[in-house]
Amino acid sequence: MSDEENKELIYRNNRELHYGFDPEKGYVARVDYQYHGNQTIIQQGWDAAEDRLKEVSVKISAGKLSPLAWHMEKNLMELPMLSAYTGIMKWRIKRHLKPGIFKKLKPGLLGRYGSVFNITIEELKNPPIN
Repeated sequence: MSDEENKELIYRNNRELHYGFDPEKGYVARVDYQYHGNQTIIQQGWDAAEDRLKEVSVKISAGKLSPLAWHMEKNLMELPMLSAYTGIMKWRIKRHLKPGIFKKLKPGLLGRYGSVFNITIEELKNPPIN
């Protein structure tokens, strides 16, 4: 890989295992940086996640979603995953996404969410919405 190609790497630490066939050695494995096409796809994925987070922020500001939705999106979690981590049933989490219901949650339940996201209850209630 040339120095110029190396400078263009977005994710310098992301490396992949590549397999190839060498007539003398047979199948060989080598670890190398991701090629530019993969990096573009990864960047597009992160851009899409950022766009979804902005959409959720707008809905929270408009009073359509609770702050829990922001933390779920920020941590790339969906209902089934959050349910598995917290032990709270999916239908209850879905209710907690409503601002009115979320405001009435007890500290114990908020603490369960906070421990999953590794944040305090105060941070859970007040996400850094731009």
